[in-house]
Amino acid sequence: MRSFLVSLLALALVSCTEARNVVQILKARPDLSTLVTAVGVAGLEQTLEGPGPFTVFAPTNEAFSALPAGVLANLLKPNNKAALVKLLTYHVVAAAAFVKDLRNGEQITTVEKDNVTVTLERRLFKTIVKINNATVTKADINASNGVIHIIDTVLMPPSTGAQDIVKTIQSNPDLSTLATAVGVAGLEQTLEGPGPFTVFAPTNEAFSALPAGVLANLLKPTNKAALIDVLTYHVLGNEVPSQKLLDGEMLRTLEQKYVTVRIAGKAILINTALVTTADVQASNGVIHIIDAVLLPPSGPSPPPPPATNHLWFRGFTCEKAGTGQRCTCGEVDAAARMPPSLFDPSNKAALERYINITNMFYTYGLTIAPLSKLEVGRCRDAGYTDGPNVISGISWTGIGSNGGGTDVLMGPICEEQCHCSYPSYPVYNPALPGCPDAPDDPANGKFCSLCGPKYNAPIDIDLFNGPCRPKDIAHCFNGTKTTGLNV
Repeated sequence: MRSFLVSLLALALVSCTEARNVVQILKARPDLSTLVTAVGVAGLEQTLEGPGPFTVFAPTNEAFSALPAGVLANLLKPNNKAALVKLLTYHVVAAAAFVKDLRNGEQITTVEKDNVTVTLERRLFKTIVKINNATVTKADINASNGVIHIIDTVLMPPSTGAQDIVKTIQSNPDLSTLATAVGVAGLEQTLEGPGPFTVFAPTNEAFSALPAGVLANLLKPTNKAALIDVLTYHVLGNEVPSQKLLDGEMLRTLEQKYVTVRIAGKAILINTALVTTADVQASNGVIHIIDAVLLPPSGPSPPPPPATNHLWFRGFTCEKAGTGQRCTCGEVDAAARMPPSLFDPSNKAALERYINITNMFYTYGLTIAPLSKLEVGRCRDAGYTDGPNVISGISWTGIGSNGGGTDVLMGPICEEQCHCSYPSYPVYNPALPGCPDAPDDPANGKFCSLCGPKYNAPIDIDLFNGPCRPKDIAHCFNGTKTTGLNV
């Protein structure tokens, strides 16, 4: 009987501990395949196959996909192995820590040497476990050399997540030439400051593509002023994430000259340099990595003239046509009817407000088929290139069949900020005078010229046919009438 009990106990112990090691278990799970790839690239397989014991906080494929665009691809490059090892070892503890061993508020030192913080949320039927900001979705997966906890977010080491722009650049081997140039120019202290900044960061390859001798010449002490001019032409005095960049926008740099943003589909260009990795976050701003060095134009750069400003809005209609659909995109460049001062970088918040309220409220009365919610961008960037046909003289402000509906959104704004009644909307407050063509007051955030006749003249809409996108088909019209937006 005693030997039977001993055998039974031994069997129970074997059943509680898998014979596979940490790496073998990770490889057996399809939802951890990205982590497995990263472990292989980092050369950590042999370590995690060792005796341990280890605790591994294992991010899922979805967790890696949630990283900013380009971050994972950049980490997996051979010359970024040190950064990848640092990230992965922040997910490993050199001890076996099961959930029962964890304490709320406990800080555990990782193999990377920084700590992770444990949070336990006791609920009626279960305990929610968090490691930093990541939730444990599956706990206590036993391995022969430790334990695995699957998490829903990639953990970022404090020494990485909290780095300023200079340290972030210095930690990226692809940016070592830029790091050297920043040091030679004496700009480290500036870029370590509170900011916030936006840095368009050329890669080593971008610097190598300069004509022979240019880089070496710039790095000479006697050419420090020229080097500063080049480098500060890559820096904005505010933080601009990629989703806030507008096609055709001109951004004033610390060097006081302008760079131009171009957006084509998902591609972002700064002048002629392609953004290869966007939104690398730093504690005092954001970095967009680019594939070419930006060279400031010679001579003083005046503010961009009004003719260079563009703000394209586009909208879509869809009609059933036989067994298929017919989709049309209409676009208008609103910049021609907006005050140039609204496009100055210092007035970016006001411009964004104008965009947001236009997207929220604008309707187009000529369409029988429903008009989609407006988008910022050009029809060609959505694949609509068959055209244009032009509808001219469309009222921007009127109510009724030709009405744009902007009176609904601008009426209250003009009354509140400019104390006048918006064109075609006197019913809002008939006691107020009609809005004249008034000067703007950017310092106080008032752009009353938007309320006057000049900037509310009829508009032209360019129409293009093209392949229907899934979201265009989603609001497709089933009626038989012809929409006013069809070419």
